[in-house]
Amino acid sequence: MRLKLSDVTVRYGAHTAIRSVDAGIDGGKIVAVLGPNASGKTTLLRTIAGLQVPSSGIVELDGANVTKMKPHDLASKIAWVARVGEVSSSFTIRKVVELGRYALGPSRQRVEDALAKVGLLSRCDSLWFEASAGMRQRAGIARALAQRTPGGVLVLDEPTSALDLRHLRMVGDVLRQCASEGDIVIAAVHNIAFALDVADEALVLRDGQLTLAGNSTAVLTPSSLGDVFGVDLAWATDDAGNRHLVQP
Repeated sequence: MRLKLSDVTVRYGAHTAIRSVDAGIDGGKIVAVLGPNASGKTTLLRTIAGLQVPSSGIVELDGANVTKMKPHDLASKIAWVARVGEVSSSFTIRKVVELGRYALGPSRQRVEDALAKVGLLSRCDSLWFEASAGMRQRAGIARALAQRTPGGVLVLDEPTSALDLRHLRMVGDVLRQCASEGDIVIAAVHNIAFALDVADEALVLRDGQLTLAGNSTAVLTPSSLGDVFGVDLAWATDDAGNRHLVQP
């Protein structure tokens, strides 16, 4: 499995959200997408997922144009997790996860496996509107897990912003398992420590342009990220010997 972006540009009227992005990602990789607010992360992910048609350029999955795939084929190859999940009806958590099987056909086992992986099987009968932000976020991830086909693409827009430390670790383990099964996992994150912990590669955007790309440990450094985010950064080591980027 290989995902290739060639000279991808997306414009919204006079505004250019992403400009001339080139990237190639192979299966079995976790890629973190980072950048300041309004740098184009969500637009890039939506374009990769086939939800946004580029103004120019092309996104290809194993040579096939993502925007020209039939809906069933797209759903079988690419699973999407939105930053904010909205459900208008009084659905349970289980029902929300079952929606991941809409285009592919029902599978009770896939749904229950997905719920279990994010720690929601015992809470699956809770109503969506009563669930915490963290539960909703995990339910969105479970919905994508219920949909995904191993060896496909899993695209997540800020999947960990509402998670506590235990569930952050759980989601990291889930993403690593998906990558071990051949998935291309692409996630926009603000948590640099999480990106360093789980990602193999990193893409860094600024003002809609891809400014940094490569191995995560080489890209996510104090000097490179400090320049992108406009702050001073330095390494700090905690009591467990783990390194973190901090503002001195």
